[in-house]
Amino acid sequence: MFLKESYDKGYLLSIAPYLNGSIVYSFIVKIDINGNELWHRSIGDGINVFIPNNLVVTLDHGIVICGSTFKYGGQNCDPYIIKLNSCGELEWCNVIYTPGIYDFPYRVRQTSRREYILLTFSDQNFSSRVQLYKLDSTGELLWRHNYSPDSLVSNDDGRDLIILSDGYLITAKCYYPDPGQSSGGYERPYFIKTDTAGNDIWRLVYGSSNGFHGFTGYSTLKSSTNNFYSVGWHSNYCDTPALTKVTGSGNESYFQDIIPGACSGGDGSINFLNDTTLVVFAGGTVGGIEHRKWIRMDTLGIEQFSKEFPPGYIDGTGWTIVTSDNKIVGLSDYGLNIYLYKLNSNFDSDSIYTYPYVYDSLCPHPIVSDTINPDCGLLVNVNEPVSKPEETQMKIFPNPANKQITIEFPGLLVLTSGSGKNASTTTYHQWNSAELEVYDLTGSQVFHKEIPYATHELEVDVSSWNPGMFFFRLVYGKQTVAKRSLLISR
Repeated sequence: MFLKESYDKGYLLSIAPYLNGSIVYSFIVKIDINGNELWHRSIGDGINVFIPNNLVVTLDHGIVICGSTFKYGGQNCDPYIIKLNSCGELEWCNVIYTPGIYDFPYRVRQTSRREYILLTFSDQNFSSRVQLYKLDSTGELLWRHNYSPDSLVSNDDGRDLIILSDGYLITAKCYYPDPGQSSGGYERPYFIKTDTAGNDIWRLVYGSSNGFHGFTGYSTLKSSTNNFYSVGWHSNYCDTPALTKVTGSGNESYFQDIIPGACSGGDGSINFLNDTTLVVFAGGTVGGIEHRKWIRMDTLGIEQFSKEFPPGYIDGTGWTIVTSDNKIVGLSDYGLNIYLYKLNSNFDSDSIYTYPYVYDSLCPHPIVSDTINPDCGLLVNVNEPVSKPEETQMKIFPNPANKQITIEFPGLLVLTSGSGKNASTTTYHQWNSAELEVYDLTGSQVFHKEIPYATHELEVDVSSWNPGMFFFRLVYGKQTVAKRSLLISR
C-alpha cells in the first residue's frame, strides 16, 4: 500500500485487496481532503495477477506505479511500470521480461529530467539480487545495473531509493558477519550510493563497525544537511524499533531505539515534520504491556512527544506522509479493511474541511471510475536479440501485383533506441493499434489505415494505383516497426 498527496490537496492510494482469496487487480484510488473517494482505477485483466508496490506523482501531475505481474512469467513474476496521465488514463505500460527469473520491484522514482529509476530484486543468482533500471520518459530502457555484493555480504535485498542531485541512494538489507566470523552473519542495513549513470560511489554495511544488527523498514530520508535517516528493527536482543543515521559520505553515525526495551516491535515509514523533527508510528511490547503510538522525535532519535492509541484501525500502519499543510496522513491495513486517517502535529484527529476544493482541474472532463487492461510492451535485456525475428516481419503478396494484395502483419512489434552499450529493445506482444502508411517514389503518401492489434491481415485494392514501386511501413510509438516494398506492374 502506498500513499501520495496530489497537486489539488487530494490523495492517491495504491492498494491490492484480496478478491476470492487472491490479488488480481491493482487499485489506484483518488480521494478528497476529507477521505471521500473521488474515483478509482482497477488495473488488470481479471485473470493475471497485477500487484502494485509503489506509486509516485510525476512532474506533469500524472501517476506512475510499479508492481509485479505473473502474466508473462508463469510462476516467476516480472516487474511492470505503468504511467497514467492527470486524468488517470493509461499513457504507457512496460514489463521487464526476464524468462525463468523471479524479479520483484520495490521502488520507482522520477528524476528531474523526467526519467524513471526502478529498484528491483532478482533471484537469478546471488550476484545480481539488487538491480537498478533506468528508463526514459516514455518507459524505454536506457540501462540496467546489478550490484554484486562482496564476499562477506549475502542475501542482499533492496528496500528504498532516493534520487540525489549527483546520483541515487539504494537502501537495502543484507547479512554480514561480526568480526571473527568468515561467513553467514546477521541482518544489517546496507546502503549503496551511485552516480547518475548507476556506477558505484560508495557502499556501507551498517553495523560492521558499531555492532548494530537489524534492518531498515519502509523508507529512508535525506536531510537538508545531507544525512540519511531510516527506521527499522534493532535485533541484537529483540526486534526493537530503531532510528539509524548515515552521513552523506557513507559513514555510520549512530542509532537509537525509539521504544527502548520493546520486544518485539515494529514501525512504519518515517517523515520530517520540519528540518529537525521526525515523526513515525511505532509499536512494541515493554514489560508485557503492548504499546502503539505516534512519536515525534529529534534527529538523534530522542522522543519529544508521543501519543498512544488503543487497538483498532491505526494498527497495521505502514506508509505515511506529512502533507503540504503539515498534517500527518496514515494508511493502515487492519483486519480485512484498509483505513486512512489524518492527524495534526499533536497526533489528534484532524477536523473536516468545509472549504470547497476543486479536484482534478488539469483534466478537461470528469473522471469516471473504470478498469484499465494494461497494453504492456516487454522490455528485454539490453543486448538481448529478438528470439523470433520472423514474427516481427510484415509480408505482402503477391509481389509484383496488379489488382489486389494481402498484407500480413507482425505478431510482435519491436522498438529500438540508443546505441552501443546503451542500446535497448522493447518487444511489444500486445498493443492498441499501429498505423500503416504507403508512399510512392516521390514520397507522397498514397494510403493510410489504422491497424488494430487483433488485425492479422488486410486486403487492399491497388488496381487504381499507377505502376511502379511503393513503400509500406508500419508505425507504432512514432517509430517504424516493420517495412516492405511492393512493385505494381501491368
